[in-house]
Amino acid sequence: MDYVGIVLFAIVLYVRPQEFIGLLDAFRPALSSLALAGVGLFVRPGGVSPKQLIRTPMDWLMMAYFIYILFWTPGAIGDLWKRLYPFIGFYLLVVMTLTSIRRIYTYLAWLCGAIMFVAIMALLSLVGFDPLGSQATTAGSLGRLTLNTSLFSNPNALGHSVMVAVPFLYFFMFWRRPIFVKEVGAPLIFLPLLCTYFTESKGAFISGAGAIVATLAFGRPKWVQFILLPILLVGATSAVPLLPRFGQVKFGGGQARNDEAVLGRIQAFEFGKEALERNRFGLGYGQFEVAFIRKVGELKARASHCSYNQIGAELGWWGLLLFSGILYAGFHSLMRARTADDNEERVRRILFCALLSFAVSSWMIDFGFRAIFFVTVAMISAFHRILMDRSPSYAPETDEANREEWGGVIGIKETRLVDTGAAVEAPTVANAQDYLLQRKVVRGVPTRPRQFLAAQTGVASTRDEPQRPAGYVPPIKDDGNLPPELAGAGVFMPWPRFRWYDIAGVYLSLRLVLYIRDYAISL
Repeated sequence: MDYVGIVLFAIVLYVRPQEFIGLLDAFRPALSSLALAGVGLFVRPGGVSPKQLIRTPMDWLMMAYFIYILFWTPGAIGDLWKRLYPFIGFYLLVVMTLTSIRRIYTYLAWLCGAIMFVAIMALLSLVGFDPLGSQATTAGSLGRLTLNTSLFSNPNALGHSVMVAVPFLYFFMFWRRPIFVKEVGAPLIFLPLLCTYFTESKGAFISGAGAIVATLAFGRPKWVQFILLPILLVGATSAVPLLPRFGQVKFGGGQARNDEAVLGRIQAFEFGKEALERNRFGLGYGQFEVAFIRKVGELKARASHCSYNQIGAELGWWGLLLFSGILYAGFHSLMRARTADDNEERVRRILFCALLSFAVSSWMIDFGFRAIFFVTVAMISAFHRILMDRSPSYAPETDEANREEWGGVIGIKETRLVDTGAAVEAPTVANAQDYLLQRKVVRGVPTRPRQFLAAQTGVASTRDEPQRPAGYVPPIKDDGNLPPELAGAGVFMPWPRFRWYDIAGVYLSLRLVLYIRDYAISL
């Protein structure tokens, strides 16, 4: 029941059926889905323990973020609570509901499906199938593609939201998939690219480029990244003049101010910088546009156009520090995580690309208080918890009784290893470390050099074991009950809590945000 609730919330978040089915709006589907998830948490076996609320670095930073907004920023606590409790609620619901890799995997698949629905409906409006009346909002946006819902009636919001489906589809349907799955995925991955192109959103193009680079480079060996990144950078730079509306903008020496859209963003950045420097605790949550109008008038005032700019102006220096720290913790967790099979690695890479896409998009659009930010961080925190609680002796098994029956793509079964019937040796920390040692940097099949190295270190090599069909190794359920001799080994998640160097990492993240902001103002 808890999982069904958060899936319904994801559908309501993107598809928004209550906006074109009037009867649903009376039931408040977003609140109802979260209520269903909350009830499910309490009635499930084991219920909810207070110890489950805050466990990972992301949890601590997120709770500090909410507490800071409630008690330190300007505004009445009661009013702030009314606006913040939905974010607090679905963050905790998502992080406590996603208790297994399978749940995170399928939840990402539901999110991908919802995003694809948005992209397809927007594209269909261009060819005459327009049940939502999107052609009118598209015409009102000077021909830039929109979808006539409250969230996607702005072409920039549509472009940034849809582009994230590209890494989702790549890892779900291309990365280590059989050829027939790739054949199905080829036309599908073209749809979000086409939708983003018709939005003519310069920011979405930049965000998409970052997501594609991360998709192709993250998790690969360092030498591959060293070769791949310059090639992708040159290719992306060469493609910029071919994109809509990019040829109109000239950067450097203040020339970008000649473009009206860029000028509006630069003015918003300048106001945000001034507000950050003059107000220690910010203007107050939701007060950016109000203060901007008060200063320059309603005709000249604009939105913040940037999550970092909005949060810095509204929540002050400490609020921006915590927001940057949450992003830092998410990236750090995913980069340090060690996975046990291809599907776990698939989840890790999708989450990394989703977070990177959000971090880049946040420079062009104010998504700082959108539900997708809190849901993404909650999924990363849930993934962190699973790996942190996992026994160091964990390794994929071939025991039929412990297998989870789920495929890599909805409706498509994965190839599974054949059970040889061999007796399973009692696992030790050395076995688990050797298991990780034998996996490639990209978490692939054991290689002969690594097997040789394992043999030299006194661990039995798997070279002479019977050959098995290549494919996906189904995960077993996580075992968090560690014996004393194995406690604290941290084989799969070597970063269970904040270290002293993380303080420097969070501060440097903030300084990077401020540097990029100042550079954007100088364009």
